[in-house]
Amino acid sequence: ATGGTMMRSLPVVLLLLPLLLLLLTTTTTTNAFVVTPRRSSYNSFSLDYIKNNKIHTNSKDGRIFPTTTTTTTTTAYSKTTTARPALLDALNLVVANEGGGVLTNDNIKTAVSVATFFPQPFWTLLVFLPNTKFTKKLMGGMEIVTLCCLVHFFIVVASIAQPNGSAPIAEFSLVFDPAGDSQAGMVNMMRYPNFVSEEWSHVLTWDLFVGRWIWLDGLRRNIFTPHSVLLCNFIGPPGLLLHWITCAVTGKGILIENEATDILEQDEEE
Repeated sequence: ATGGTMMRSLPVVLLLLPLLLLLLTTTTTTNAFVVTPRRSSYNSFSLDYIKNNKIHTNSKDGRIFPTTTTTTTTTAYSKTTTARPALLDALNLVVANEGGGVLTNDNIKTAVSVATFFPQPFWTLLVFLPNTKFTKKLMGGMEIVTLCCLVHFFIVVASIAQPNGSAPIAEFSLVFDPAGDSQAGMVNMMRYPNFVSEEWSHVLTWDLFVGRWIWLDGLRRNIFTPHSVLLCNFIGPPGLLLHWITCAVTGKGILIENEATDILEQDEEE
């Protein structure tokens, strides 16, 4: 009974995770002052003005030559900055080394390269050697996909830890505004390099997840899958659609049976 309660509460916990990411970003407004030099020329002076402003002459006969003085203007302005949570600052300090913290933009770039090229050998196995024992041992489990998830997770955490890394999260509401322009919102968010990094690794990881599922479905039901897996690697979801078409053409059925049937039957028995 306790285990069942924990399983039922798990979706709630998972739904709260995005809210945690939002809480990791706060926007504050600070005031600052800029002192701007300004040069002014005076062509005539009164003796009082000269005395009060300590202007000196170089003339022996007392004549006042035009003198150029420098005054300053103080301008107030408001600047909006994104404050990083102390938790992230502490984390970056803990993992810091002599060359700087681990959560850096340079390491994000490296992680993006890893996210891009690390999965490609495994795609090659799924496409060209789908039925070999080696491929089945290597890709039959979730280890490779999990490693890709960890790389993606590092990119997300490192991006949030940057001074401007969390800015897209504040703008994400524009994408899901029913009265707004979702496409324009995404285009605007793509101005942030770290958001692009997160989205790219996000896409690559889930493409591999779905491509692996297509391959497994082909093994279970004896369906040819290399073309569908390859298309999934190229453009994602159309690869799954091509797999359904292949299933229909080969008489295997477009959709497999409900995988949750056994679980539903167990719930009814309880």
